[in-house]
Amino acid sequence: MQQKLLNFYLDDSKRRLAEAGEGIFGGIVAIVRAVGWQVTYRDATEEVSGPGYHLLYNRPVDDPFCLTLRRCYIEQYYRIETTNDRWDWQVADLRFPVHKGLGWFQTYWRDRLFKGETIGQGGYIFMPLQGKLLQRRHFQAQSPVDMIHATLKADPGRQIIATLHPREVYSDAERAALQGIDRFALATGKSMPLLAGCDYVVTENSSLALTGYFAAKPAVLFARIDFHHIAGLVPKQGVAAAFAKAQKPQPFADYLWWFFKKNAICAVGDDSAAQIEKRLRDHGWPV
Repeated sequence: MQQKLLNFYLDDSKRRLAEAGEGIFGGIVAIVRAVGWQVTYRDATEEVSGPGYHLLYNRPVDDPFCLTLRRCYIEQYYRIETTNDRWDWQVADLRFPVHKGLGWFQTYWRDRLFKGETIGQGGYIFMPLQGKLLQRRHFQAQSPVDMIHATLKADPGRQIIATLHPREVYSDAERAALQGIDRFALATGKSMPLLAGCDYVVTENSSLALTGYFAAKPAVLFARIDFHHIAGLVPKQGVAAAFAKAQKPQPFADYLWWFFKKNAICAVGDDSAAQIEKRLRDHGWPV
């Protein structure tokens, strides 16, 4: 039987929150201590080892008694999972039941995320590019450069306006592959105005596609991810069917309510502790 010890791997700022009892970090500590667990704080990058249970923040999981805690895209929403790969999170395999959600959630977050932006349709596709532009990774249907050409073929009438990821380093070969493509332009400004004004989003699995749902922007995804349910998903549907789906109305408000309010942990609110406790129990932790 595992020792009732939580090894919590955090950087200094998150450790201070945990020690102060604040946010999800403090909430997790309070729950395990309430049932008699000990808590040991370990450095965020330290190797997982030793007795007890291990909780990492946004790191790969490689131990049977180890889970990862990761932010779920917007403030105060989190997931506790057995893998750090978002496309393998539990919600990715759930069927979206298309039940009625509460529309205020989409409106509230749209106003926060798109504050000051004019939401409309400018007649173009927004394409947030990520890394490794010339490589098809195992969770992708095509490489990012091949995705560009497939998109232009699938939608012969619109221009693509793309952005590069601000934290990626791109090689000369990658940058050269983006030159001279008809109906393709690389923007250097901020992404939110482009997202607000596009007709729809095409990306591998950038979180900007999910952000676009708050502004009722359809998405075509060329890679696996956890928020695929109302998108055109090329790995599952193929290119033609995925782009056809992006032209149909989708239940954005209902989906966002289900994705966040029903399938994520909110670190604030009266039921936060119950959500955390249930998630730990679902993973077999004795709390």
